[in-house]
Amino acid sequence: MYICELHFIIISGSDRIQRVIESIKLPERTKLEVLTCAGLHEKITEIDTAVIFDGSDSYKKSAGLVGGYAKTILLENRPDIVEDEPDEIWLVPFGDDLMRFHAAKLIEHMKLEFDHRRLETCFNTAFDSIPDLVWFKDIKGSHLWVNDSFCSAVDKTKAQIFDRGHYYIWDIPKEEYEQGEYVCLESEDVVMNEGKTCLFDEKVKTKAGMKQFKTYKSPLYDIDGSAFGTCGIANDVTSLHNVNSEIEAILETMPFAVVIEDEKGNVVSVSSTFFDYFPQYRDGVSEIDSKSFKELVNSDQEIHVADTDGNEIILTVFEKNIYSIFHDVIGKLIILTDVTKERQSHQQILFNANTDFLTGLYNRRKLFSFLDTIKKEPVITMICVDLDNFKKINDKYGHAMGDKALVETARIMCTVFDNDFIARLGGDEFLIISTRNNEGRQLIPQIETLLKALQDSFGASVEFSSLNASIGFVSENLGDGEHDLERLMRESDKALYQAKTDGKGCIREYIG
Repeated sequence: MYICELHFIIISGSDRIQRVIESIKLPERTKLEVLTCAGLHEKITEIDTAVIFDGSDSYKKSAGLVGGYAKTILLENRPDIVEDEPDEIWLVPFGDDLMRFHAAKLIEHMKLEFDHRRLETCFNTAFDSIPDLVWFKDIKGSHLWVNDSFCSAVDKTKAQIFDRGHYYIWDIPKEEYEQGEYVCLESEDVVMNEGKTCLFDEKVKTKAGMKQFKTYKSPLYDIDGSAFGTCGIANDVTSLHNVNSEIEAILETMPFAVVIEDEKGNVVSVSSTFFDYFPQYRDGVSEIDSKSFKELVNSDQEIHVADTDGNEIILTVFEKNIYSIFHDVIGKLIILTDVTKERQSHQQILFNANTDFLTGLYNRRKLFSFLDTIKKEPVITMICVDLDNFKKINDKYGHAMGDKALVETARIMCTVFDNDFIARLGGDEFLIISTRNNEGRQLIPQIETLLKALQDSFGASVEFSSLNASIGFVSENLGDGEHDLERLMRESDKALYQAKTDGKGCIREYIG
């Protein structure tokens, strides 16, 4: 585990600043060395070092000895008298707490610089150590970063490649690139549409002649889900003498399960990740029966397997033919991608988008999509429920108690109308939609049960004793035809208004 070591040199005649700084709680994996002295005697240029000058006099005497990567911080009440600006100026006078705040922010900033520098170094070193061609492109297909292997292949520097497209990088005339056959495939759109890593066989015309690559490309997504580019890894297989050993080496770098079949459909190689999903084949590739495996894997289906804890894992299947340099099919590549988390996230997103976060009932968004599905139902009953005196609960006991009342109301509604659609329209107003094949008046006993259950629950609580509910409903039986759902919603709302007008705590049916 790495440690960020920071160094503070304080030019001051007092140890007050040092005492304040040493009282700061440091971030994790951070060490701080603090030294107070009257002045500098040698040049300070080291990284992760800050020299704090207590006043412009000490700054004028020693500031010239601070250079390189070291930071300069000046404590001064008149920064305008300083000719050479330091990196930061802390206006004084201020107390220990404010000084501690400034120093803590400085430590935090230097720690972030340290982390970023180390991370960038690790990334670039690993990036340029990869023998395959690796690159990152923006959404328009312009190259942003490439590794040393890529530069070597195209005989250009990273600066020459930055923000340029294929035809320049590979020295192909634009017209030939747009019309020719022997250029990099424009596969970014395919990758974006698939939304996952894809394998491509690509032939590229270069100064050194034709090259053939096995290329893996993946979409890049920001935290909001928007795509901002692609990344790719290309292995030059133009002059492979031992394809099997090279394929096995590549397979072991893949983070997903990969299966290689020969032209007869026999499994000849798999990645080690494959056995994580299919431990029954751990004895070796020779134990994989091709026929039974083909019955299991179908590119039009998903594979559902269980992990060691019995949890379901969902794998999608991507198949692509493997071609020789002479365009003959010599096998098939099968990629099994674990999309369990993505599917779970998708289901959670749908749930959140269609559900009221407080009550767990459907929301207005789901209501309108549901209405589109029931227009031709023979019978539709809409029941509008509104809490009486709800505002008094919020005013007297606070919104937390009001939320508790809404949750209890939703629970009772789901219990009484457990087979029907229930939505919270907003505030303390709810809507129940029943498409059961009966008239609305036949639901009156059930509606009365709902009202009594709400009244009993509210009456059993001191805080909710003033609560009640008003209910209005309308029912329409068309048999054949299409309901005017907007009209039915207005009519149920009118019935609810009539219940409110008649004294609240009652049920009213809309009679047209």
